This record gives sequence, structure tokens and C-alpha cells, in this order.
Amino acid sequence: MMRIDSGRTKDSVEVEIRAVREQDRPEWCKLFASYGHFYDQQPSDKVLDRVWGWLMDGDHPTSGLVAVMDGQIVGIAHFRPYFRTLTGSSACFLDDLFVAPAERGRGVGRRLIEAISALAEKAGWDFVRWMTAQDNRQAQHLYESVAERTEWLTYQLAPQACRDA
Repeated sequence: MMRIDSGRTKDSVEVEIRAVREQDRPEWCKLFASYGHFYDQQPSDKVLDRVWGWLMDGDHPTSGLVAVMDGQIVGIAHFRPYFRTLTGSSACFLDDLFVAPAERGRGVGRRLIEAISALAEKAGWDFVRWMTAQDNRQAQHLYESVAERTEWLTYQLAPQACRDA
């Protein structure tokens, strides 16, 4: 568990960053559904169950953190290791980062990223990498204050696309 005083932000708040726990499910579900809504997706109960199962399964590579303020979960982050064949090493991929809209700008997202960075350092991962939408300017402002924007382009292929082409 990490207790961090955000200090540098407009509102000084105490944020606890910790691993997601079984009893967090109701609050986690609300935030994860809000995260999906932000990206014009509505995770079904089946998706919520599957992702929650991953987070609760110690053998699954996906892990989760929550940010807690005043006893309420106000942020979530999901991450996992990935392997880098050209260097024979591993790094961390930050799949999801979401902070409740009412708590944005108070240092919560930054604290989640800092906690993942600390975990990555402890695990010996080369770096933490993530993506965001091109129009998500508020997130980009935070990300560019803590990380370097890469020049890599992202592509996505549906498995049947090659067969159908």
C-alpha cells in the first residue's frame, strides 16, 4: 500500500493507492463502466465479470490498482507485463487509467501512474507504455508531464480480415 499526499495540485488531497480487493467490486464496476462510457462503449455484465475475474486471479497477468480518497474509490488502473523480443526483456503496458470526473485535476491520475512506475521498477521492467485517444487532451496534458510521447503508430487487425481480404 502507498499513501501519497498529492501536494502540488490545486487541492491538497490524501490519496491511497493500493491493489484492487474483492470488496472493491461494486465501486470498481461503476468506475470501469464510466471508463467504457468515456470511450463510447458500455461493458456488458459478461465483460465486467471477465475483467474482474482477471484482476482477482493471481495467475492472470493483468493487475489492478485503485485510488481511494475519503474511503471512496475514485480511480482505477489496469496493467500487465509484456515481452520485448528484440531486447530480451519485459515492460509494462498500462491498459486502463480512469479517474472519476469530479476528482480530475487533483493528482489522482498522476499518483496511479507513479505507483505503476514504482511497481515496474521493482519488477525490473524497462518502462511503462500506454495509449490514449488523439482527442483526449486532458489526459495527454498529464501524460506529457510524466512520460515521453513515442513516435510509434498503432495498428489493429481483426483476425478474419486477412482471410476476407
